Amino acid sequence: MHPEPYNPLELDNIGRSVAAALLQHEPEPIESIKIMVGAGVYALYYTGDHKLYKPINSPSCEVPIYVGQARPEGTRKGVADASKITSPLWDRIGEHRISIEQAKDLNVEDFKVRYLVAIEAFVSLAERVMIRGARPVWNRVVDGFGNHDPGADRRKTGKRPAWDELHPGRWWAHPHYMPTPSLVSAAESRQRITAHFAEDPAQLAAEEADDDDDDPAYGSSPGAPAAAIAQNRIVPAQRREPRPPSRAASGDIPTLF
Repeated sequence: MHPEPYNPLELDNIGRSVAAALLQHEPEPIESIKIMVGAGVYALYYTGDHKLYKPINSPSCEVPIYVGQARPEGTRKGVADASKITSPLWDRIGEHRISIEQAKDLNVEDFKVRYLVAIEAFVSLAERVMIRGARPVWNRVVDGFGNHDPGADRRKTGKRPAWDELHPGRWWAHPHYMPTPSLVSAAESRQRITAHFAEDPAQLAAEEADDDDDDPAYGSSPGAPAAAIAQNRIVPAQRREPRPPSRAASGDIPTLF
């Protein structure tokens, strides 16, 4: 026998160790996460009674509905300012909370999150390992939950995310502002989700074919020194709470002002 020696520094093994540390944390309601400083990885869980997600509905939060990471702005391009102490993980979770709150058929009280502040270089590894292992439905089947408002020009020319067809409500993805529908209809997404949970071979093969296996970014800065926290130089980004949209007199069109 010639067993392969275990290498704890192998990239996937590093990712597994970070993911294991994340899973040791108790899930918390997404609507009441206290501000934290730093980058990290997180997993969202659904605990409500939406029939689509009944197979993963569990108060013990065993199977995530979505897994993501958060790093400081500019990290991917190598221009992140390590002298600033920011809160990208808290900001990102807050963005997801807002998306869920705006969706017409979801209740933010039905979502919990596990999160782990971690060195930036490792969060992509953990995210990749967790997505491969848990196959979260909003990562593998329905695209667009993590999207931001693309801006006025791109709204006019781009397609609505499949997630917004399935769970409409985000103002910027309303047909009035983003008129081109997704290539995947809400009905098709529902069929795909059902097939996903049923372990349908054709659906699983399609997911594998669509799996984005890009290499994660490595070499990012581990962040500012802890001494800066003691000096009260924490500068968390402001949560971009959307202005509550009013409803037009006809067509139920949300207005921006």
